[in-house]
Amino acid sequence: MKKLYKKLVFMRNPLLRHSNRVFNDSKWIIPFLASLLVSITLIFSASFGVFKAPYDRDHHQSPFDIISFAKTEVSNGYFVESSLNKVLNTNSSSFEPPRLAYLISGTKGDSHRIMRTLQVIYHPRNQYVLHLDLEAPPREWLELANAVKNDPTFAVVENVRVMAQSNLVTYKGPTMIASTLQAVAILLKESLDWDWFINLSASDYPLVTQDDLLHVFSNLSRNLNFIEHIQITGWKLNQRARPIIVDPGLYLSKKSDIAWTTQRRSLPTSFKLFTGSAWVALTRTFAEYCIWGWDNFPRTILMYYTNFISSPEGYFHTVICNTNEFRSTAISHDLHYIAWDTPPKQHPISLSMKDFDKMVKSNAPFARKFHKNDPVLDKIDKELLGRTGRFAPGAWCIGSSEGGADPCSVQGDDSVFRPGPGAERLQRLVNTLLSEEFRKKQCS
Repeated sequence: MKKLYKKLVFMRNPLLRHSNRVFNDSKWIIPFLASLLVSITLIFSASFGVFKAPYDRDHHQSPFDIISFAKTEVSNGYFVESSLNKVLNTNSSSFEPPRLAYLISGTKGDSHRIMRTLQVIYHPRNQYVLHLDLEAPPREWLELANAVKNDPTFAVVENVRVMAQSNLVTYKGPTMIASTLQAVAILLKESLDWDWFINLSASDYPLVTQDDLLHVFSNLSRNLNFIEHIQITGWKLNQRARPIIVDPGLYLSKKSDIAWTTQRRSLPTSFKLFTGSAWVALTRTFAEYCIWGWDNFPRTILMYYTNFISSPEGYFHTVICNTNEFRSTAISHDLHYIAWDTPPKQHPISLSMKDFDKMVKSNAPFARKFHKNDPVLDKIDKELLGRTGRFAPGAWCIGSSEGGADPCSVQGDDSVFRPGPGAERLQRLVNTLLSEEFRKKQCS
C-alpha cells in the first residue's frame, strides 16, 4: 500500500519526480558542486571588492567622475568638496603639456574673421568651437562650416567644431553667458583632453604663437583661473545690482536691445557681487563646476544674472569669488590688451598701427578689438607670429616651405614646442601675476 501511495505522489508531482532523478544520478553531483562553489566565490568577491577594474593611464577622467557620495563616520557631509580639494591641491604642471579649448564667437559678417583667428591660434593639441550667432544668415554659417570641413589639417586632426545651433546673443544680456556655457558643455562632452577654456571673439587676435602660450602654460599650475575681477561696492552696487533688465534674445528670434523694467530689486545678502572682463581663461575643473554645479550655486547665480545688466562681466566672477574651493585660484587678469575710450571706460576702442608698440609692451597673449582686415593684423602676423601661410608656424609643422609650400601640411610631434620672443614676454607677465603682491588682490 505504501509503495502504491509513493507512486501516486510522484505521478502527481512531476517536478519532484525530476528532482529526485537528478540527485539520484551520480554523474551530475560533481558539476553541481563545482557550480555551487563558483557561485559562492563570485558572491563573496562582489561583496568584499576582490575584483577591481584596472586603472587606465590613458583615460583622462574628470575629477568629478571619482567623487564618492557615501557618508562615513568621520564626515558630516558628502565628499564632493574634499574630493575637489584634492584635485585643486594637485599641481599637474609636471604632467604632459597642456591643451587649450577655445570658443571663437561672431555675428553677421564675421565668418572670414573667425577663420582668420582660428588659423592663427591653431595647434593640433587644442580643441576649438566656432559659433556664429543667429543674426548671421544661414549662407554664412554654411560657408564657415564648409571652410572647416574642407581644410585638410582640420579633417585629419578633427579638433575643430562649428556649433550647429546658432544662438541669438545680446552682449549685455545673459544670452552670451548661455552660449558660452553651451560651448563649454560641448567641449566637455566631445573631448576630455583640455586644461583651460579660453573665449575669444572674431575681433580678437593673438600677440604670441600657440607654441609660446603652451610653453609658458606648461610651467603653470593647472588650477589657475585668469579672470579679471573686482568686487562691486558703494554707489556702483546700487547702480548695477538694483535695476532689472530683460533680454529679448531669450524668447525672440530677432535681435533687439535689452529692455529695462521700472521695478528695482534688493541687494543680495547671501553672496557678494563681482565684475570684470568678459574674456577669461578658465580651468577645466572650474568650468565643470559651472556646468555641473552639484551644490546648485552656479545655477543660482546664473538665474540671478538673467536680469542683470552686462551679466557676461559678472557671472563667472561672482561664482568663483564666492566659492571657497576656487577663490584662491582666481588671477585678476584677462590675458588681453584692451585700450579703452575716455572715462568712464565703457567701450574698448579699435586698435590700429599706432597701438602696436603698446600691445607688445603689455606682454599680453591676446588683444582686442580690431577692425576686419586692419593693416595692423598683417604687421602682427609678420613681426610677432612669423605667419606667412595658413597657420602661425610651430614645432609641429615639419614640412618643407620650399616653393611656397605649407610646412604645417606635415604634422610632427604636437607635444614639442618652439618658443620664441613671445614666450619671454608672456613669462614676464605671468611672473607679475603670480607675485605675492599681485595675488593679494584676489577676490577682494
